Amino acid sequence: MDKTSDLDAFDRGQIVGSRRMGHSISEIVRELGFLRARVYREYTNGGEKTSDRTNCKGQLALNERGVRRLSRIVRSQRSRTLAQITTQLNQGASRTVSKRTVQRSLHRMGFGSRRPTRVPLLNARHRAARLAWAREHREWTLEDWK
Repeated sequence: MDKTSDLDAFDRGQIVGSRRMGHSISEIVRELGFLRARVYREYTNGGEKTSDRTNCKGQLALNERGVRRLSRIVRSQRSRTLAQITTQLNQGASRTVSKRTVQRSLHRMGFGSRRPTRVPLLNARHRAARLAWAREHREWTLEDWK
């Protein structure tokens, strides 16, 4: 069992039930595979929900305002690299963030890296030819296209 994972109601019930049936904490640890401290804590709380995660008081490096700012930076110019985005985000910020933090935040927001498709650029002559072709074929019916 992972040290930081929370137990579900069934596992808590197993611990409390085993203890009420007279099994020792050592027997429960051996049988169910939970940590000794976890078994003891679950039994002393009487099966009430406990969480190891509530003790974590860490703050996110980016608050809501920082996330909105990051989103604006990315949407304004999608072709920027992670290093460029991080540099711009840290300019004028009260708290600097690492590239990895920016990368995780972008991933949470749904942004990912994409390689642009290599296509030849259109010049004015190409655009004019396309427009002329579209105007010629504007009135075509389904039979004409076949």
